[in-house]
Amino acid sequence: MFKIDDTSKTIYISRGDAATIEVKANDGEYEFQQGDILRLRVYEKKNYSNPVMEVETIVNKPTKSVNLALSKQKTVIGEDINKPKTYWYEISLNETITIIGYDEDGAKEFIIYPAEKGE
Repeated sequence: MFKIDDTSKTIYISRGDAATIEVKANDGEYEFQQGDILRLRVYEKKNYSNPVMEVETIVNKPTKSVNLALSKQKTVIGEDINKPKTYWYEISLNETITIIGYDEDGAKEFIIYPAEKGE
């Protein structure tokens, strides 16, 4: 299962599932440039000191959207779970600009659901 709530920017994913997140900036008006680095970091709630997952991609040509690929291995965070676990996340550009992250609406949530039995 994979879903992103367009309003809250909450990401929902089943543990061990692969997914691709399409990232746009400034409502799709910003053009990413070749060499830009887009990075997703996922953290324990209320603890931005140590990411539990990090995914990055380097832009290879000017474009208005960039895909961040989450592998099955990346979404296996922590111990096995039997109920959803909520993390916080942010997406940054070149380590200098936060595209999605903590704002006036609070933290952006990355919610992992238990994997199917046998996963």
